[in-house]
Amino acid sequence: MKKDFAVIFDLDGTLLNTDSLIMETFQYVFKKYFPNYKLNQEELLSFLGPSLWETFSRYVSKDKVDELVECYKEYNHQHHENFVTIYPYVQETLEILKQRNYPLVIVTSKTTEAAYIGLDLFNISNYFDEVIGIDKVKNAKPDPEGILKALSMTNCVKGVMIGDNISDIKCGKNADIYTIGVKWSPKGYQEMEGFGVDLLIDDMSEIVKFIEEVSEEC
Repeated sequence: MKKDFAVIFDLDGTLLNTDSLIMETFQYVFKKYFPNYKLNQEELLSFLGPSLWETFSRYVSKDKVDELVECYKEYNHQHHENFVTIYPYVQETLEILKQRNYPLVIVTSKTTEAAYIGLDLFNISNYFDEVIGIDKVKNAKPDPEGILKALSMTNCVKGVMIGDNISDIKCGKNADIYTIGVKWSPKGYQEMEGFGVDLLIDDMSEIVKFIEEVSEEC
């Protein structure tokens, strides 16, 4: 019997290490459209988290954003195998949670199609009850729409959001659920810590005990 406590994950930077792919893809797009523009490390790190539309809107007019987004997607989708890895203990942790009948959901700022490319690459798609990409919501994180949709689709009232970015933590707080931040983001975890994240972890296996404890309290 399914539990009524949803475990909701961000994808990039949380389950899968896509940082190199993301930065490589942005560098490809900028080289093509802005050959004389030099991206610095601070800018590249600022691209981790926000939606593509939000990021590219900083550099081009609204009528040009879709073109850059499509260029990004085409390159990105073709190069997952070259750059993406899975973080330690992710699959083992998903297996434990699945065996204990927790509904598992992805809420990501990338498209659902792109999310499945990464999930399928490491054979972990089958662990998730739902995958909610940016194309399935009207409002991106930190708006709680994705989480609220996840709760509704899994018939849960409470849950936890696990992510690597302040937008993930704000999203969880806005949805009034628990939040867990991972410490392995290149952007650091201090901002999440300062925002009152419920738990910070050094590896994914640490979430199981916390989830078991708080789900019993709900």
